[in-house]
Amino acid sequence: MARKAKNEPYHQMMKLRATTLFCPYEDCIDHKNRANGNIIFVRKYGTGETQNLFKCTTCKRTFSERRGTPLFECHLPDEKVYQILKCLSEGNGIRATSRIVGVSKDTVGSIINRIGDHMEDVAATLMTNYHLDECQLDELW
Repeated sequence: MARKAKNEPYHQMMKLRATTLFCPYEDCIDHKNRANGNIIFVRKYGTGETQNLFKCTTCKRTFSERRGTPLFECHLPDEKVYQILKCLSEGNGIRATSRIVGVSKDTVGSIINRIGDHMEDVAATLMTNYHLDECQLDELW
């Protein structure tokens, strides 16, 4: 009983978060329908903040909160991924980033590929049917 009482605030927070999610399965009739009341929190897995398991009550399938993100099936903590991205955005190379963050250079390369693939999908989705005569893209700073 004490354990359930300890986790009650977290369950309440996840119940609220479930209202912002939608079923990621394209064959579900509630696919991409937010705040429909069909998503419920099942349990937490792993140690990261976004490692939560939800269930669609319409199609009865479970999904990770990370599904559809570059962090899906990534075993690094969220903070470590953010550190890698911050180092890279500051102009550090792959080897320097791996030394600073304390991961292998292959891990840094994998994160670059994950983020790059995801950004291509995002750009393809959001940047369609724009008819611009002129466009200026500024640098990071």
